[in-house]
Parts: sequence; structure tokens; C-alpha cells
Amino acid sequence: MKKWQKTIMSLASIFTLAACGAQEGAADAADSTTAAPESEETVTIEDARGSVEVPKDPENVAVLDFGHLDTLIALGKQAAVTGTATENMPAYLAEEADQFGNIGTLKEPNMESLAKLAPELIIISNRLADFADQLEEIAPVVVLSVDYTDYWGSVQHNITTLGAIFDEEAAAEEAIASLNKEIETVRATAAGIREKTLTLLLNDGSMSAFSTGSRFGFIYDTLGFTPVDAAIEGSTHGQSIGYEGLLEINPQILFVVDRTAAIGTASNETAALLENDFVYQTDAYKQNKIINLSSDLWYLSGGGIESMHLMIEELATNFQ
Repeated sequence: MKKWQKTIMSLASIFTLAACGAQEGAADAADSTTAAPESEETVTIEDARGSVEVPKDPENVAVLDFGHLDTLIALGKQAAVTGTATENMPAYLAEEADQFGNIGTLKEPNMESLAKLAPELIIISNRLADFADQLEEIAPVVVLSVDYTDYWGSVQHNITTLGAIFDEEAAAEEAIASLNKEIETVRATAAGIREKTLTLLLNDGSMSAFSTGSRFGFIYDTLGFTPVDAAIEGSTHGQSIGYEGLLEINPQILFVVDRTAAIGTASNETAALLENDFVYQTDAYKQNKIINLSSDLWYLSGGGIESMHLMIEELATNFQ
């Protein structure tokens, strides 16, 4: 072969390779354009801090509140929850515990575990509101709290909000309607009960009293049970009360929540709190109307679709 022919063939090869390279580059660019994710759809909701824009129907969510967790399960969104607080999980949720990664407690998130989880959204309650800014560094945060002065109203708002975020508005409305029917049934029962009621929280050898507008005010404000005449401080932690004070108030029905049992630190001292001569003199004791509520449900949870149903059901069962 002549030298000039070799030169022409070499040039042709170069041009062919260049053309192939250009075609491959164009194909890669086309593939890249096709593979590029679409802009993430969002929804604006109202949480405890105001208007918040969050991803719509996220698939990787961290939930640090048992009530909100049970709402998502009830709405059929369990698969979207990848992390929660698995320690001291209430009995009604315990079977689900091994399905989720552990990302802290109801009082303190594990930032390292959350960062590894890389959630699209973090849902918390007022227990963790002080951590909201830190959590925002990992993912958008929704703070859904319960207002003890409007318990059922705030719970409805939270259920509706979660329904909007996860594109399950109809299911949320249906759940609220069902709970409203249950509430009305118990209210009708409570209307025929004339006894005055009080709620006690037992904790490490001490007692706190709760009435309307408090952590357990739902019993009175929503379900319609009659509170005792005494003015009880409406607060999250209740009003400290001794035996003489309890006898002076003299409730005819006494609801009891044992915090130590709820958090797994039950002691004989706490269990024996109601084994006392002053308690024995109360009408509640004499009439056998001291009602021990499911402590893990009432203290650690509440405010969710399933927990609300179980709380209402527990009270209804005791007054059939």
C-alpha cells in the first residue's frame, strides 16, 4: 500500500472515531436528561410553628411520636416510616417495633442515627419541639402538638395534616368521622353518670391530680365525664397531691395512670401508693370505682387514630 493511501485511511479512522465519540456523548447527554429526577412535589401545611412546606407523600420518614406513628399505620403508610423511638413502645405498637430503625427516644433524638437514615421528613410532637432547629439540618420537620385545652380539636387537625402530607385526605376524614361516633357514644353514657371523677398519675412514690384542661382533660372536656368540684391546676404535669388532699376532694370515680409502669421502671413503692387508709376512705374505693388505665397507652401515646380509639374503648368498657 502506498504511503498516501495509508495516510488517507488513518485520517478516515480518526474521523470515524471522532464521530462515534460525538454520538456516544450525545447519547449520554440524552440518557442523563431522561434520568434526571423531576422536581419534588410539596405541600404546605400548618404545624405548631406556622406554615411549613414539606415533601408530599414521602417514602422515607422518621417519626418520633407514638400517636403520629399509629396514625400513619392506620392511614396505610406504615412502609414509609423507616425510623422511630422503639424504646418503651406501647403494647399496642410493640409488634411493629422490629420493622423500624431506632432513632432515639420521645425526649431526645439520636442525631447520628437520623443522619444515617437520611429521611425526607421528620415528624415530632411538642415533646421534641426544642430540637426542631437541629433536626431541620437533617430534613424538613413537622411539629404536630396536642393542645390540652382543645384536645380533640387539635388531634383532628393533626390527623388531617398527616392525611394531607401523605395524600390520604379521604382516609383521614373517614377515621375522624368514626372516632366522632365513638366519642358521642361515650358522651351519652357519661351524661348518665353523676359521680365526680379525678385522674391520678402515680410516679416514683408521689401522686399528681388531673382534671379539665390538663394532660388527661380529654376524659372530661371531650368525653363528658364530670370532674370533681375542686380547682385542679390544668397542666402537663398535673397538680401534686397528698393523701389528705385526695380524701378532702373525695372523688367518686378515680382513674389511675402509673407512669413508672409505662416507662418500665415500676416499683413496689409506686404500686403501693393506693394501699392507704386515706384512699380506703374515699367514695371511689368504697364503691370499687378505682379504674387503672393502660399506662403505656395513656402516658406515652394518645392523639393518634388507633390510640384515640383504644382510649375511648377502654373508658367505654368500664362503664358498660
